Amino acid sequence: ASEKEAVLSVRQAKGALLPSISANGNYTDNIKLQSTLIPAHLFDQTAPDGTFYEATFGKRYNYNAAANVQLDLINTQHWFAIKTARLDKEIAALNIQKTRRDLYEQLANSYYSYLLADEAEKLFRSNAVTMDTVFASVQRKYNDGFVSEVTMNNATINKEKAAKSLATATQNKLLQLNSLQQLLNTGDSIVLREQAAGPYIPQPFATDPEVTIAYEELLKSKAQWQSSKAAYAPSLSAVYQYNRMISTDHFMSFSNSNDLPSQYWGLRLSVPIFSGNSRHYTVQKAKVDMELKQQQYQSMGLQSQLTNQNILISYNTAFKDLEKAKEILAMYSSNDTHASRLLNEGSISIDDRLKYYSDMITNQQEYLQSMSDYFIQSYRLQIRTINIY
Repeated sequence: ASEKEAVLSVRQAKGALLPSISANGNYTDNIKLQSTLIPAHLFDQTAPDGTFYEATFGKRYNYNAAANVQLDLINTQHWFAIKTARLDKEIAALNIQKTRRDLYEQLANSYYSYLLADEAEKLFRSNAVTMDTVFASVQRKYNDGFVSEVTMNNATINKEKAAKSLATATQNKLLQLNSLQQLLNTGDSIVLREQAAGPYIPQPFATDPEVTIAYEELLKSKAQWQSSKAAYAPSLSAVYQYNRMISTDHFMSFSNSNDLPSQYWGLRLSVPIFSGNSRHYTVQKAKVDMELKQQQYQSMGLQSQLTNQNILISYNTAFKDLEKAKEILAMYSSNDTHASRLLNEGSISIDDRLKYYSDMITNQQEYLQSMSDYFIQSYRLQIRTINIY
């Protein structure tokens, strides 16, 4: 809608270059015509001075119609108004890109949050199966009197925690799907490809729409400054008027009427001389705004460049951390598998078995945090490297 408004503003600004044409008409009923005193000696040379005849001029009913045409030949403010409107149109298009990029970032956030919840669900489902097996073994030994009630309670607590974590991860997946439906404004079901992005392939960063918007705002401010200075320039217009008046003694009767047409054309020069220094202060304000926009543009360009560098550094760090976290988690999982085997062989106690499981659970949280950091930096990097149109 903003882009459409900007297009219409350009057309509106260009419309000021076209001639303005107006037509008007009026009807007058002289209910009583005013009399005029005329010196008598104009008609009678023998009439004494100071004597007058009372005469009435004009007709009761008058009809008047006029057409006016004006065309600005030189008016620099119109030209700058068109330039400003065009810049507003470009800014509106860039704002669409910025809004689209922000929406892509929200979509990516929900998408990768879904992938994270899916990974957590897989881990917690495996944990739940493991704890069901351990709990069944502990329960048998508890019933036979080989383990204490404390050990039995620890096994029960770990079993319930595993079930709770699994339920939470499943609910998070559903919540992220609903979030995607909200962002996409759709009630259709969404099926996601459950695959995370691979390693980043180096490519140049895309143009930041915020930097381009800042540049366009600078150009717009400069045009407004030039337009304010143009208020000192004279303007030249061509004017034409046609007028026609019809007078008659009878209403809507034109058989015995007087038709009095007139027309003229000319050039009208307007030179601003003094207006209480208002133009001077307007120019000064526009200049201050232009200087501010210049500083904002330079700052925005620098900030965008540093942000790109920081995102790239953060991505590389997060990627390496995730690779290490995968290796560490694999070793913890291996330890947990060996602990299950040793428990079945009777080589370790139930408490030792639960300790290995607890260590693996703690590391799983670190692994999921590393994966979350990687996902965040991954989609931030992707958003900054794709061209959004």
